[in-house]
Amino acid sequence: MTAPPVAYLRADGPGGAWTRDAGPALRAGCAVVLYASAGSWSVADGPGLRVLLGREYERYRAAGHRPAARYRFAASRRLVKHAAAAVLDVPADELDLARGPAGRPYLRGCDRLGLSLSHTGDLLVLALSLYGPIGADAEPLGRSGCRVLLAQRVCTAQELTDLRALPAHERGDAVLRLWTLKEAYTKALGVGTGLPFRTFGFRVEGTAAVLHDNTGEPVRPGEWTFTTHRLGTGHVVSTAYAPPPGA
Repeated sequence: MTAPPVAYLRADGPGGAWTRDAGPALRAGCAVVLYASAGSWSVADGPGLRVLLGREYERYRAAGHRPAARYRFAASRRLVKHAAAAVLDVPADELDLARGPAGRPYLRGCDRLGLSLSHTGDLLVLALSLYGPIGADAEPLGRSGCRVLLAQRVCTAQELTDLRALPAHERGDAVLRLWTLKEAYTKALGVGTGLPFRTFGFRVEGTAAVLHDNTGEPVRPGEWTFTTHRLGTGHVVSTAYAPPPGA
């Protein structure tokens, strides 16, 4: 497996090096994964937030009985709009975020910028692409043992065989890598939960992965790039990206 064209950048707040690095990486054919704490993107309710959220402000208000959900919703949208603004060189409050039929977010009038948003706890993850579909998913590592029930529910027979070959203490994190890869792939396809996880699988080597069918045979080699990274925050983030030919 070759090194994937995906750049991981920490983006805690609107400023910082990531605002200079993300655009050139995207234009070079890479996907970019921004990760940050929700706290670094928090914003108080008020006129400024209403302008920033635009059409999504009512969704934000509808979560009034769940303060944590409102807090994360506002922070994630602020991250998306400031990241897109840095890449597209437009004001953040001029961007209009919407959701497709399967729930995938997109920017109205900016179809060339693909994006995928994931969050878990205080971690926000945003994957961006200028040249093809992109999906991302994140989970905290080490929350429980080997996650036997999850593996049996979502893994192919080949994946279960590969998991059994690992030392027992490595299986839990390995299951989460497979889970996040499958989430990322279905997000990139825009099918949500319409593609059963046991109908496709992955073989992971280092930070790269290859898609397989449920018999263990490779599928679409070269068409998709899959990555799975362990962040210093104690999370695994996986991406599915269809890069341009030759990238």
